Amino acid sequence: MAKNMNKKYQPSNGTEGMWFMGKFCEQCLHQHPDPNNPKQCEIVGLTMCYSPKDKEYPEEWIYDENDNPTCTKFVKWDWGKDDDGNWKEPPPPPIDDPNQLCMPFIFDELKIPKHETPHLGRLSP
Repeated sequence: MAKNMNKKYQPSNGTEGMWFMGKFCEQCLHQHPDPNNPKQCEIVGLTMCYSPKDKEYPEEWIYDENDNPTCTKFVKWDWGKDDDGNWKEPPPPPIDDPNQLCMPFIFDELKIPKHETPHLGRLSP
């Protein structure tokens, strides 16, 4: 049996916390990717508010039998599309970024007539 098995886990710094949350929380059924969605996991907030020595600290963040940090509540979930291309959840809202002028995949949607298309890199028409 591993030395730290079932010992409560708390990331030692922000970088380790981001790694852990990327591996577990951001891919978990219990944590919705939209922070405004009420379907959020309470564990993340509790681990940031309490010390592992506190009784309020979650029991789910522990070290496994290989001394690796894990979350016992973790359930892998893909928030994207199913095998038929349908969204499992409502599609994410479009991101309005004023710094992004045009995405490459929408050039075909612009419907610029060929006679108005600029000829870049040509010396003569």
